[in-house]
Amino acid sequence: MYNSKSVQNEVALTYSWNRMAYIINKSLSNKGIKVHTGDASWLNMNRLSLYGNKAFRYPNFYNSTEIFIEYINEYLNTNNIPYLIPTHEEIFIISKYKHKLKNIKTLVPDFDVLRTAHKKNLSSSLANELNIPTPQTIKPLNETDCVSFFNANDKHVVLKYENSNSSKGVFYISDKQKLEKHFVNIGDYILQEYVRGVGYGVSMLYNHGKLKASFTHKRLEEKVSTGGTSTVRTSIRNEQLEDYAKTILDYLNWNGVAMVEFKWNEQKKKGWFIEINPRFWGSLALPYYAGMDFPWHYYRILRDGDIDPIVDYKEGVVVKWLLGGTLGFLDGVVNEKFFNWNHLSLKADYYDDFSLRDPFIILGEMGYYLEKFIHSLQLNPSKNSSINIDEI
Repeated sequence: MYNSKSVQNEVALTYSWNRMAYIINKSLSNKGIKVHTGDASWLNMNRLSLYGNKAFRYPNFYNSTEIFIEYINEYLNTNNIPYLIPTHEEIFIISKYKHKLKNIKTLVPDFDVLRTAHKKNLSSSLANELNIPTPQTIKPLNETDCVSFFNANDKHVVLKYENSNSSKGVFYISDKQKLEKHFVNIGDYILQEYVRGVGYGVSMLYNHGKLKASFTHKRLEEKVSTGGTSTVRTSIRNEQLEDYAKTILDYLNWNGVAMVEFKWNEQKKKGWFIEINPRFWGSLALPYYAGMDFPWHYYRILRDGDIDPIVDYKEGVVVKWLLGGTLGFLDGVVNEKFFNWNHLSLKADYYDDFSLRDPFIILGEMGYYLEKFIHSLQLNPSKNSSINIDEI
């Protein structure tokens, strides 16, 4: 049974193998909060961290949502943990079944809102309705639609599966044969024109429809040349994109964190909405080191009910994902026959996955990727690593 006298400075994280959960653990542990780091795998970054935390293992939510939510409810209540912070797609499950989490506070959007933000076709349509510029987009109904759109856009399009997670399920198509491979899944994806610009992300924290913190970053390097997960990025400001992001998240009456992604043409000073990442994002280390401590602000809302809006952070801070850079270098060698030595550069102010004060975390991250590679023979496996939000 839940003890109403439980210590209020304990919190549980889920999907804790990754660098987002590590930064959350680091931020909160440094402030004297006991952090319980949960994951389906025993091998993860937080298990090898020197920051004080208690690791626990839960059933894989990709296999059973019901067993997962029951375990989380039992673990948190048994250990008198009042707060829960999801870091990945388990947020879909937690949002839909949060009524089953007794005496547990979390900061997540309502499920229907989360679904609109997550699904690429729905978020793009919403951005259009709000007069936010988007790339030309169609949901093809047949092969003819695909080929016509491909030809009309100079044989250079982006194919996005509606339930894609980050760069998984996103394909940059400049070859008709590659497009034809997706014909079997027509109805499950959208096609967009490829817009030329730099990747920007506007990250925001909301408390029941009210903006509480905002941060903008610019991508300097990405894991693959066509775009996707960033490996190097810098803190910056962009009022126009920040206004776009606020417009769409205000409309959704957002709750919790999200990153709204854009392409920005620096010559034309024009931006396009790309998608919403409706949870914590891979580059969370950057705002943390730049002075925008999202994990701490999130936790304070859970603990205190609300916080005053926060706008200050340091511009020009550069943070690199070391392992991501290495994977990007290998991808370039294997798939493009190109040696992009910038991926191996150590030039940055801070790193997502290494510090001299906590040197072993990168080994946990490497071990996790190695384990997945052994099972799938892929460095970035997508099978059994993405939830179809319509099937929860």
